[in-house]
Amino acid sequence: MAGDAIRVLLVGTGEGFGSDLERDGFEVVRIPDLAALGPGSDQDGVIVALDDVGPLEALETLRLKTPAAAVIVLTAAGNEADGAVALHAGADDHLVRGSIADGLLPRAVRYAVERRRMRRELATIDESTRLPNLRGFVAIAEHQLRMADRAGTPLVLLFMRFNEHEGAETTPTDVDDRAIEASDVLISAIRDADLPARIAEDTFCVLLAGDAKGAEVTVLSRLVEAIAVHDAKATHPRSISLSIGSAIYDPSDPVGLEDLLDAAEGGMRPHSSESR
Repeated sequence: MAGDAIRVLLVGTGEGFGSDLERDGFEVVRIPDLAALGPGSDQDGVIVALDDVGPLEALETLRLKTPAAAVIVLTAAGNEADGAVALHAGADDHLVRGSIADGLLPRAVRYAVERRRMRRELATIDESTRLPNLRGFVAIAEHQLRMADRAGTPLVLLFMRFNEHEGAETTPTDVDDRAIEASDVLISAIRDADLPARIAEDTFCVLLAGDAKGAEVTVLSRLVEAIAVHDAKATHPRSISLSIGSAIYDPSDPVGLEDLLDAAEGGMRPHSSESR
């Protein structure tokens, strides 16, 4: 983000609010209320006035439509309790109208945006599926590869991406819902000792534990069965279809984790309940 203008969305704050942000080079967009906010906003920060909306409703809407943005709530004097509730619910800061010192607003936004960016970078767990994210997976997988080197036993990496239905329009919530369903199916098909992770929005991987050479055949069979069970139980017309590839880590001819992921991705082919 260094060198780029910070993008700030002002929600219901009024026309006069935020002029110091514009003077400081922020990219400022104003909308009258949360109803005017579309999904998938890519703002760095949001300042939302809690004049006509409750703190929990505001946080829920913003986390749904601007999940990566730092959120600062703005309350009127005397309504500080709403700000405290918002902070407890996950807001990054709380400001009170009429009590914002000169120069404070740009500093507060920069601090909130940077702090949220650092939290995302340091996080090791995917918030939706509660599986390790790429950062968390790499840390554990690198250790597993070194253990395999010492023991001289091969490992198997599965790489899988869930497929979009052609022409389907999706929102961030749709993607997360589908990822949660896919993670449930995945976990039901592997052992407790195996290491699953969500490494991208639509992508999972699993490092099979122990001397796992050949285990990918069993896991793939279980996955197809689990997908069929999911599709049969589904209360909505949304089936799961995954493209899956695998790669073997051979301690006698070691490669880096990135190369192993690339090899597994390169061998992907579709799997669904119709693959049985």
